[in-house]
Amino acid sequence: MATLEDPFGKVRPKLVAARTEFLAELARFQAAELERRPSPEDWSALEVAYHLYVVDGLTLQEMRRVQEEDNPELPALETEGPRVTRETARDLSLDAVLAGMAARREEILQFLAELPPAAWERPCHHHAWGALKFYQLVNVLAQHDRQHARQLVEIRERLRPSDSGTSQAASANSSLSSS
Repeated sequence: MATLEDPFGKVRPKLVAARTEFLAELARFQAAELERRPSPEDWSALEVAYHLYVVDGLTLQEMRRVQEEDNPELPALETEGPRVTRETARDLSLDAVLAGMAARREEILQFLAELPPAAWERPCHHHAWGALKFYQLVNVLAQHDRQHARQLVEIRERLRPSDSGTSQAASANSSLSSS
């Protein structure tokens, strides 16, 4: 079995870039918008950020299991993450969520940095994706961050009325005043 050359060196930039993308989208929210939901069944931007914190914790547990057990069956994090988020999201503050996200991601990076190259090949099994290697599980975190960065864009668009109507009205007024 061939092992990946410097697997941590390859995945770290992906994890950092995806988290930076998410945080950049979160920073585009005004303070008053962070806790607003586009609809009662949707999450607010702050709840989405908290969700990333929760999923990082659940994923770190599973990463440890993959390193400690032989070919473990992974739980359905795609349903477990949202469930835990909904059950535990209470009295969230932006500062606390950001601090938690940073600390948890640092914990993940530290864990990954200490793994030998062969550890990245350890197998696990996901109910929907089938057989996986450890490095594939790690790559899911970057995809997850990007998915929720896109979700933040959608939330912001739904919270803010389209500027196109305002721009058209401004253009019409500008045309009238210049005549």
